[in-house]
Amino acid sequence: MIAALIELTKPRITWLILLSTAIGYFFGVRGEWSWMALFHTMLGTALIASGTAALNQWYEWDADALMARTRNRPIPSGRVARGTALWFAVALSVLGFFELALGVNWLTGWLGLFTLASYLFLYTPLKRKSWHSTTVGAVPGAMPPMIGYAAAAGVVDAPAWALYAILFVWQFPHFYSIAWMYRDDYSRAGIRMLPVVEPDGASTARHILAFLLLLIPVSLTPSLLSMTGTLYLAGALVMGLYFLRAGWRVAREKSLMNARGVLLASVVYLPVLYGLMVVDVGSAVLLVAACGRSREPLESFNTVPDFTLTADSGEELTASKVLSGKVWVANFIYTTCPGPCPRTSRQMGLVQSKLAGEPEVRLVSFTVDPENDSPAALSAYAKRYGAEPGRWYFFTGSRDVLHKLSRDVFMLHSVGGQSADHSTRFVLVDRKGVIRKYYDSTEASAIDGLVAGVKTALKEPG
Repeated sequence: MIAALIELTKPRITWLILLSTAIGYFFGVRGEWSWMALFHTMLGTALIASGTAALNQWYEWDADALMARTRNRPIPSGRVARGTALWFAVALSVLGFFELALGVNWLTGWLGLFTLASYLFLYTPLKRKSWHSTTVGAVPGAMPPMIGYAAAAGVVDAPAWALYAILFVWQFPHFYSIAWMYRDDYSRAGIRMLPVVEPDGASTARHILAFLLLLIPVSLTPSLLSMTGTLYLAGALVMGLYFLRAGWRVAREKSLMNARGVLLASVVYLPVLYGLMVVDVGSAVLLVAACGRSREPLESFNTVPDFTLTADSGEELTASKVLSGKVWVANFIYTTCPGPCPRTSRQMGLVQSKLAGEPEVRLVSFTVDPENDSPAALSAYAKRYGAEPGRWYFFTGSRDVLHKLSRDVFMLHSVGGQSADHSTRFVLVDRKGVIRKYYDSTEASAIDGLVAGVKTALKEPG
């Protein structure tokens, strides 16, 4: 009985769900990792995914009994009573929801519940009515990385959607190939998959090829959003072409063997893509440690003049009041930025965590959109990224003052090819207000270099 109940949870599918969740958590972390939060995230996701799988089999037991590939599942084979399966599935689902909601945060819990509800009440019944069920099913199917991201970040923003989009598009060639391989089974059970509705396979092959072509640019969005670097960019392109090759084969010759080739390619593609993401971000950090890049000497550039701006608290503050005698790190962002700003703000949060034991360090984020970034908007943004009041300031005010700081003082227009006030650069300023070094926040290695630079500046006389 226990083995049959475990089988109801589809462990082989759950591991891929957990892998996708972990990738989302990896990119959602803002500051130091909370291993306990990660544990609750993985446990809650595993429970709710297992409950969803069991509920699906409870709902579709009659269809499963008609298909050769599913007739030996626990319910149609008689190894688990349908009522027992229902109570088991409901218990897992409820536990999973509360594990995510109470053990992590309510946003994560609601995302998990949405995944279960949309899968069970929209996708599952639609399978017997329309082949468009594949599209509907891809919506909850792409949720795991978003759940992981929300668990770590507490919000859903552009990087979460990028990960969601990759998994959403990936599902089409994956499931269309399965539908082609088992079209006779699906037909017997009355499940209207595309190869059942159009049995010649031409439409299925076109759909596979179209989504594989779409997957290539979609898979590159993490690099476009500065989530990853060139290693991932190159690897994602290679893997996209590898996957596309399998799709091209099934388009040329619509055979069971070629459909199986697409399925196998999909199973290889996703873990490799996730691995490239982790290696791309992690290897840069290791390279710094190995090469000692973080110990590069500091330089000297402009001196930052005193300025008066409005902080996220609503107070008018002068640099001489809050930054004099401090080592500080500056960046320029705006709260509605859809691209690099979320990434740079997460990285600034990581800097805040790494320098938590340094009372003489301050972080400063200047908006480049003062018309829209009011103190209230900046305050909400600061809370989103875990900014500690009195340590990490967000400034708005006169556009002329902010423009002068960005262009004439911090010289961001002439550093690293930046062409606007808005920048992905972090700027290290010493106790005397002298700009000492620039760091590209899009490079994972830059954070360790920046932290080391701050510690070097702290040792210098004020």
